[in-house]
Amino acid sequence: MDKHILDMVKKVSVINLVFGITIACLVQLIFKSYGLFILIGMLIAIFNFFVNSIVGGLVFQKLPNSSGSLYIISFIIRIVIAAGIGYVIFIHNKNNTIPYLFGYTAHLLGVYIYSVIESNR
Repeated sequence: MDKHILDMVKKVSVINLVFGITIACLVQLIFKSYGLFILIGMLIAIFNFFVNSIVGGLVFQKLPNSSGSLYIISFIIRIVIAAGIGYVIFIHNKNNTIPYLFGYTAHLLGVYIYSVIESNR
């Protein structure tokens, strides 16, 4: 995998972990039971980002002829995993789905923060 991409994945993951833990703790203090689900959503998003980077780098560098189909299969598997976890959370308690989705979507804030930091260098 490209060193720049690996560096980006590490930095975005650290930013997301710090942001996720901070938000989860604040929400846990205020709402008592939703912080864990924000953290779960953030961890699933970090996992998906990491797997996407690895599979993308591997597929496009090592297997360029079949890159489209393998990348789509990886995309579908990652979405099924994230949706499956969301479904289990929904079945357990419908109100916990919104914090899970918030944590999952908040991952994009870490990507944005990383891009702002890199563009200012």
